[in-house]
Amino acid sequence: MKKTTIFASFCISLLLLITSCYEDQSLLDTNPITGVVIDTTGMSELSVRQFEKLQINPTIETGDLSTADLSFEWRLNLVPNDTLFDLIGTDKNLDYEVRLPPNRSGKHHLLQYKVIDNKTKLAYSVAWPLTVLNNIGEGLVVAVTPDGVNTDFSHIMSPEVTTDYTEVSVKHNVYSAINGSTISGLTKQLNFTTIYGVDALLGMTDQSVYRINTLDYTYFGMNDDLFFASNSNYQPQTFGDVVQGNLYVGNGKLTATYLGASKKYGLPMDFEFVVPDHIAANGFNYYPLPVRINFYDEVNEHFVYLPTLRFGDTNMHPVPGDAAGVFDPANVKNKMNLAADVSTTGDFRHLLKDKTTGEITLYVLDGGGDQYPSPIPPAPKSIYSLAGAPDIENAIHFAFLEDQRVLYYATSTKIYAMLYSASTPTFEERYTVPAGDEITTLQVYKQAGYPFASSGTPIATNNKQLILSTYNGIEGKVSILPLINFGLGNIDEANIKTFVGFDKITAIIPQK
Repeated sequence: MKKTTIFASFCISLLLLITSCYEDQSLLDTNPITGVVIDTTGMSELSVRQFEKLQINPTIETGDLSTADLSFEWRLNLVPNDTLFDLIGTDKNLDYEVRLPPNRSGKHHLLQYKVIDNKTKLAYSVAWPLTVLNNIGEGLVVAVTPDGVNTDFSHIMSPEVTTDYTEVSVKHNVYSAINGSTISGLTKQLNFTTIYGVDALLGMTDQSVYRINTLDYTYFGMNDDLFFASNSNYQPQTFGDVVQGNLYVGNGKLTATYLGASKKYGLPMDFEFVVPDHIAANGFNYYPLPVRINFYDEVNEHFVYLPTLRFGDTNMHPVPGDAAGVFDPANVKNKMNLAADVSTTGDFRHLLKDKTTGEITLYVLDGGGDQYPSPIPPAPKSIYSLAGAPDIENAIHFAFLEDQRVLYYATSTKIYAMLYSASTPTFEERYTVPAGDEITTLQVYKQAGYPFASSGTPIATNNKQLILSTYNGIEGKVSILPLINFGLGNIDEANIKTFVGFDKITAIIPQK
């Protein structure tokens, strides 16, 4: 009897020991819901291009459960390897536009999917590594202002501006989506270049110069961040490019640095000349080497040239007077710069306005040349008056065709062509924007990298279309205007492409 009691006590103790070690796991996430299976076949990892939709339609076996008894959660960590997750969806399927920067090498986000039984609160979850791929390539960078004070950026890719591309992709407000803010100030000019191996976008407002890295459109820096020498008062004027030279004009000074081999701009050139907002910079590389830069100094009232930036004569000189020429470069007084450019033959073209009479005149000088020990300065070649040109008193935008003797000028609503292949120019209206729209920018399309690319053929549309932006008080638009009839500046209106949905546009630049 005593042995029986001892044995019974032992069994009870063993039973208590066993039950005390049991842990109820029925409410833990790690325990699958009975009858619910998420099929992840072929979905070990995910990838999506930036600004495209991440769409997932998971296959779920619910067993005896009704879909109406289930709820769903999609969560994503917005910073790779972070433990904080944002809720991005509550439907069974996911349809989510990913506006995150492209992932750096070795980094990825984590996407979590959870199915919850609303009655028992049991949940089953699965997770995938997510890689965001770069989706902003060759096309047009569009600077916009949402409020008339600050700058955001949008982007266009289409066959007209993107090599070997057959689709159309318009991404709005790219910069603010990635950086969480806009750029302070109104952007008046942009420049796409490569800085020490990194593709970058340079922009300027009236008080600042800034840089954005175009791999992921993240902010890099502003003003002193971009220059080896600090400046307490930035007054940016214009950008420019020549062979192995990136130009910046600010505070009346020219800074020339080869950003391919330098991470910042160097010191400005120390000459007594005052550099204007519009300079003619020869980016073509042919022999004999041309004079690189030519401009009209409004303060000293004469033309100035700079033979070279790196080797040879790197000094600025006034263009010599020529009393017997078609005009005297040393006696062009009281003018202001409206536009400047260089033709494919090396001619420097300057559109100047008389400060007193308002008359606009086109001055053309040849490209000078390389000669030891003193380079050949540019010489006056031709002069054309725009007096009497239709609507010229209202012109606010100007654009040269580099391979044709055609100058476009535009008012707030119309585009005109000045044809100057003969001694007397002719003027013709070429395009009127839709009623209610006003022109905000106008330029000839030049592919990014042209004419500096060391290899490859430019896109077929290079120099053969105008890029026009308009605004109607509510919506900004970008239009691509194909050019036809060489030398006449005609616009193929039947094949104009227009992209809509922008804020007011202040500047456009092609990017690679």
